Amino acid sequence: MSQLESRMLSEARQVRVFGLAEWIGPIMIGHWGWVDDRLSSAGLVHGIPDGDVSVQIDTVVGDSRWEVVRAIERATGISPREPDYRSRHRLVRDAPGIAVSIPCNGVSVEFEKWGGLQRWWASGEIDGVSIVIESRNCPVEDIALIEIDDLQPYLEGWREYVRIVRGGM
Repeated sequence: MSQLESRMLSEARQVRVFGLAEWIGPIMIGHWGWVDDRLSSAGLVHGIPDGDVSVQIDTVVGDSRWEVVRAIERATGISPREPDYRSRHRLVRDAPGIAVSIPCNGVSVEFEKWGGLQRWWASGEIDGVSIVIESRNCPVEDIALIEIDDLQPYLEGWREYVRIVRGGM
């Protein structure tokens, strides 16, 4: 874990990561991914992953809309192994989102949003940085993003979460 944490801290300086401006509850590192040894996504979670209320904000390299399609497919069980995958994928890929404004560092930023009231996804761009938001039971009106410079509280939350999940180790 310490090697992964060191890598995250080192590479977080190369990308901008965002969190919620106001949040009471657990925070932690979310999904971080690498492609060809280069950081491709960096996520921060507010709440417990897959818990009743959670928000994950990912900085992604490339098209944030594509990442939303992949997230919706994972959440709804759409798999390339299914015979009707192509048609179901096309439905998700081509579904129009609705425009929503989300404050970021105090400035209103346009995002595209998919999903309903209880679970939704949004993609947008903040000063050239692609962002994906995945929310469970947190209304879009309650979302305000800020750039995060200090990952330590998120790493501490992640360590605590892993310790609890592993049974107090």
